[in-house]
Amino acid sequence: MIRRWIYGSAALLMLLNAGCKSGGSTSTKGTDSTGRHSAQIASSDDHSGHNHGPNEEGGATGRHSAYTCPMHPQIVQSSPGTCPICSMDLVPVVKTGEKAAEIVLSASQMQLANVTVQPVSSGSIGNNTVLNARLATDQQQTDVISSRVAGRIERLYVKETGQPIRKGQVLYEIYSEPLLTQQQEYLIALQQEAELGTTEKRYSQFRQAAEQKLRLYGMTAEQIAGLARTKKVLPRIPFVAPSGGTVTEIAASEGQYVGEGALLYRLANLGQLWVEAELYAGESRYVKVGDRLPVQVVGYEGQQPQTARVAFINPEYRAGSQVLVMRAVISNPGGRYQPGQQARVLLRHGVQRGLTLPVDAVVRAGQGAVVFVQTGQSGPTGRQSEGRTPDGSAFQPRLVQTGTETDQRVAITKGLNGDETIAMSGAYLLYSELILKKGVNPFTQKLDDGGAKSTPDGETNPTPVAATPTTSANQSSGSPKNHAAPNAFKKQLTGVYEASLKLTESLVGFDANRSKAAAGGVEKALSGVDMMLLSGQAHTDWMKYLNAMNAALKAIRGTGDLEKQRTAYAQFEDGLYRSVKAFGITDKPIYRQYCPMALNNKGSYWLSDKEPIRNPYFGDQMLTCGETKEVIR
Repeated sequence: MIRRWIYGSAALLMLLNAGCKSGGSTSTKGTDSTGRHSAQIASSDDHSGHNHGPNEEGGATGRHSAYTCPMHPQIVQSSPGTCPICSMDLVPVVKTGEKAAEIVLSASQMQLANVTVQPVSSGSIGNNTVLNARLATDQQQTDVISSRVAGRIERLYVKETGQPIRKGQVLYEIYSEPLLTQQQEYLIALQQEAELGTTEKRYSQFRQAAEQKLRLYGMTAEQIAGLARTKKVLPRIPFVAPSGGTVTEIAASEGQYVGEGALLYRLANLGQLWVEAELYAGESRYVKVGDRLPVQVVGYEGQQPQTARVAFINPEYRAGSQVLVMRAVISNPGGRYQPGQQARVLLRHGVQRGLTLPVDAVVRAGQGAVVFVQTGQSGPTGRQSEGRTPDGSAFQPRLVQTGTETDQRVAITKGLNGDETIAMSGAYLLYSELILKKGVNPFTQKLDDGGAKSTPDGETNPTPVAATPTTSANQSSGSPKNHAAPNAFKKQLTGVYEASLKLTESLVGFDANRSKAAAGGVEKALSGVDMMLLSGQAHTDWMKYLNAMNAALKAIRGTGDLEKQRTAYAQFEDGLYRSVKAFGITDKPIYRQYCPMALNNKGSYWLSDKEPIRNPYFGDQMLTCGETKEVIR
């Protein structure tokens, strides 16, 4: 009896224990065996056989203690939602235990942040140098017509340069006493051969010698045959062109007495021309004899460039200069090109074949270069999916080594195998996501000691200051906060400022193509700024200015419309000014100048290294319109 009571008490305790562990839900049947209660306990303790819901322990909400905006890191909330500034979906701040070096963006976030992905492509990439050149007559295709005998020019049949002539065409007539004597000797030898040639062979030899002299003097076989037929000496002998070509020089005139060997005409065959270009010392190593280079003749820009073969490179520098003369041969079908025309030779160098990416896809710092590889596509459940229309994508940074770089693309020499899909745009946004909100260094893919650099929950988005009459509508207002930046960062920022001066001058000169090239130079200088030298709020502010400047420079490079370039230039100059004010540069005075009529009378600023006004918004139309508003020292 006692044993039965003990067994019953033990069964009741086990039932109560199982009910507690299963959340208070127990069976109402009292006939469950001890074995079934044990199974319930085991099932309650084992969490491997089911998945928690979103609000259960270990779910999405349980893992993250804060959510923030990818574009506005100062927005931090304790629960999911949307950003009150840009309406982007908030993303969770990664804590230890997640993939710290991975960024997951939804489809809407990728669209709002302009993050686009493409597979890595392969091809050739190289730097291009444009050489100014001119077309010249091919001296190897030039003929000189000189007088065979001394005499007086009685008549010139060709009196103008530039005229094409054919072989055998009569050029001039000459009266020559030595030639008259030679004609008479030939007639005598011809008569002697006719009378005595049957008995003496030497008279035939005399006639042949006299005939040979006439040929050496320049008379043709037809003229000699006519002389033998008429038996009359020609006082004025017409001379014909020994070859065809274009007359480039006439050195004689009618009535002029010329000596034997005197220059009369110069002919050129324009079916082939020389392209003469100047090479500086650093460019001569990129070309050699036998290379084929594309040549664009000025005036024929809409046609396919011609190919010229390098025939000669002068081994000596031109006197008084540091340039070498390169000579290439180009065909001139139909004579459409003329000597003296200007041309441009495209010299490619540093050509590499392999994987290439857009410049904007590579994030650079002092520790190297990083690209963001798409590691998976997230479906509706948050898991990776192979669908073609995913809800988002996951990205991880990868260190790469770069090679030859142009203003638009860069060669990747190490770090990629060609099968990856890369974030082609928005790479800097992904970079800032890791740095600012996850506290991950993309170059080491490890958490920094300070963890995620999120702004405290209490901070809210500051209210923008209303624009003043002297502030452009497309420029930010308010003074930037000063930061104590290291000298290395200031030096790099100085390089960006100096590169921007070329952009300003190109706009002053109304040159849209130069503006594109100068914007590419500024982008290159910006890519050399090591943002890892900054931390905390300084890093956040720099990323904001950097994104604004890069967007403006990309807009300048993407259009040939000067007005659109100037609108983007105003946005760039605002970001540059705020960067200079926030971090400072080396000891150089900077003049912040203002034109009230710029951008349709909205007014806009620019930075200059000189106090005299050179207006980039109007150029020569109103070159000195404006005033200096501030001197930054």
